[in-house]
Amino acid sequence: MPASGGPRLMTAGKYLRPGDDRSFFMRGISYGPFKPNSRDEPFPEDARLSADLRHITALGFNTVRIYDLPTATLLREVAALGLRLIVGVPWMEHVDFLSDRALRCEIHTRITDAARQLRDHACVAAILVGNEIEKTLVRWMGPRRVRDFIESLIESARREAPRTLISYATYPSTEYLVPRNADFLAVNVYLEEREAFTACLSRLQNLAGNKPLIITEFGIDVNAHGEQRQAEVMRWQHDCLLRNGCAGGVWFAYTDEWHRGGSDVTGWSFGITDQERHERPACAVAPDLGDKLAPPPNPPRISVVVCTRNGDHTLPACLESLMAQNYPDYEVIVIDDGSRDATAELTRRFALVRYRHQEHAGLSVARNLGADLASGSIIAYTDDDCMAHPDWLLHLSHAFQEPGVVAAGGPNIPPPPRNRVERVVAAAPGAPAHVLLSDTEAEHLPGCNLAIRKDALSRIGGFRAEFTAAGDDVDVCWRLREQGLLRFVPGAMVWHHRRFTVKAYLNQQRGYGHAEALLMKAHPGRFGPLGGARWRGGIYGDRLPADRPVEGSIFHGPFGLGAFQTIYATPAFRWWEWLTGLLWIAVMLAAFFARQPWAGVAALGFAMWAAWRVSRHNANTAGLHETPDRLLLWMLCWVQPVVREWARLRGMVKLGARPSWKPVLPEIVPPELPHKHAIRLGTLAFWSETGVAREAWLDEMRRSLKTSHVIFRQDDGWRWFDIELWPNHELSRAFVTVTEYHGGGRCLTCVRLMLRVRRGLGWNVLLWFIVATILMAAGLQTVMLLGIAAVLAVAVLIPLGAWMIRREMRKLARDAAKAAGLSEMR
Repeated sequence: MPASGGPRLMTAGKYLRPGDDRSFFMRGISYGPFKPNSRDEPFPEDARLSADLRHITALGFNTVRIYDLPTATLLREVAALGLRLIVGVPWMEHVDFLSDRALRCEIHTRITDAARQLRDHACVAAILVGNEIEKTLVRWMGPRRVRDFIESLIESARREAPRTLISYATYPSTEYLVPRNADFLAVNVYLEEREAFTACLSRLQNLAGNKPLIITEFGIDVNAHGEQRQAEVMRWQHDCLLRNGCAGGVWFAYTDEWHRGGSDVTGWSFGITDQERHERPACAVAPDLGDKLAPPPNPPRISVVVCTRNGDHTLPACLESLMAQNYPDYEVIVIDDGSRDATAELTRRFALVRYRHQEHAGLSVARNLGADLASGSIIAYTDDDCMAHPDWLLHLSHAFQEPGVVAAGGPNIPPPPRNRVERVVAAAPGAPAHVLLSDTEAEHLPGCNLAIRKDALSRIGGFRAEFTAAGDDVDVCWRLREQGLLRFVPGAMVWHHRRFTVKAYLNQQRGYGHAEALLMKAHPGRFGPLGGARWRGGIYGDRLPADRPVEGSIFHGPFGLGAFQTIYATPAFRWWEWLTGLLWIAVMLAAFFARQPWAGVAALGFAMWAAWRVSRHNANTAGLHETPDRLLLWMLCWVQPVVREWARLRGMVKLGARPSWKPVLPEIVPPELPHKHAIRLGTLAFWSETGVAREAWLDEMRRSLKTSHVIFRQDDGWRWFDIELWPNHELSRAFVTVTEYHGGGRCLTCVRLMLRVRRGLGWNVLLWFIVATILMAAGLQTVMLLGIAAVLAVAVLIPLGAWMIRREMRKLARDAAKAAGLSEMR
């Protein structure tokens, strides 16, 4: 296939752009899959294909999603019409591919070949390396292992097609499958009610983080809801995509002609045309759907306030972005806090900008001066090192249509780095981040992207003057919450430069530490005994909820059958984080004073290991693969907690700030994680030619256990097992099942046998060894030998017991399968 030219589609924060500064809203529609044509290609004949694509273009769509690799004819037609393609690479997503090494290699080969084939075609906007892996199958294989495999597919595709966007299409039943290396979050969503659809988009935006969100399938069945309802839903769903800051969406589907699994699908009618291409009312709606968000009714006047001090190297770009806002009624005010550079001269180049100079008094005083000068009812604050998206004020204005909202803000995203240090600093901990109580309500919004009602700011007395460099936004948000709601607006994004040098980054962290001492003085109840802030909500930025899909963090629904499965943020603190900050320095100094240098070296080693754990996660998320970058990030993760905590401690001493011994409790309680580890004892496979699946096996197992008076519990929706026997014992037995559907009523049901061991049991064994070592050092050999003998007895009894439990469980599983009419596969 000859290569096609044209601008490449690329990401720009939460949005897309076609290789220049223009924004691109993806208005897509799905096409296929179809019955093979006369050349055995999974598309219609050439004449029909050409007519369909011309019709799609006439309806105002700019992107087509296909589910097979495109033919030369399709690529040629798409390029000629100026359309773009989202190409899904098909493979066997309905089976346990992780248990078959040959199948995994085949999938990687297919992805690699497809990416190599499509890499020279600019009309290919994105490649999807997979689509909707079935929810119970993901639970069976393990969400983290599945995500890791998807990420490996994305890397394979990116090596072959580095200029093409790559992602994976998930769906609400597996919302936790968010590849960290994907270029955008792709989700298929089918919801017929506006409120539910809007809430789902807000949820998905937080899972997407700083990346674009594209709804890669949404639509409605005409057979169930009618043609007029389809047209109505198309209109308001498109409006929801724009309001919620999505980068685009793909309507499902263009036509009712749909072929899958070797046969035509006739029970559903999602097309805006029928199989003969007769138009439905939705075709009259589609051309009128724009790609720009409209202002709200009676848009409020917004005063944008930029506070600066010696920021002439970034201020021009900031003001240029503010001059390009797509908003009908706003002003820009620059408050110069005693700058000694060319800030005044640069500001005069912008005729519409109001400039005011003040003697150096600090950030809060400058913000208050900007509020006094503002003529708008909304004051939007941003920093001199930020660049606002053209629709920034538009999205903020829509948030204030709700009367109870007193403040609103969106994400601040680092722009493409200009040097290696900036790239690494952008991945280092401690960047400004929003704190959310829900998908839309915030507890804290960073001051670089913060809009406040002027009257609400006046009621709380404005910003406090003692916050001269940082912390002012945290303080004002905590006080504003007493006045009303703080709304998070994912579409209201600004680019925010991170620090350009290591020195500037550490100075910033030092300032944040001092600001935390000031906050502790003003709000002691919001700080714990060791000085750490206690947030009611979840902190977004360094880590997202989907980063850690572990048992107990995902609500699957009983037996993994929930239609909308949600991942919750687990406790962000890890035990090894105690080893960062000032603690390891204190331990090291104490060890040297006690003449125990080995303890000091151990503390240093543990601190470096803890910093490595943090840096490894951040490097993988940010795509830092080169060794110098990873080493620099490791160093920053090691030094940053020390610098910040030392500044906070000095500030506490200087200000007399003391944390509360009874800090406020969080409003969001993280889910309780299981207290047991699971050890796999094997898997049994059972076949059915008549459609008998896991439900029949589970029914027979429950009946058998009840008959035998065995105590058991079933999955409550949070666990990675279906049935657990003797759940209160230190060692319990558990079964988890999955069914693969192979067409024609043929089913393969797999049953995994697991031994669940209470976490404390392993610690008890370790404690025995430690005690035995201490007794040996004390010369109590007899007692020590008894302890070692007990440990060895446990070490022998556990494998023996596991072998006996495995034999018992295999018998239970086979008896249940036989009663259900399943045949075991040897």
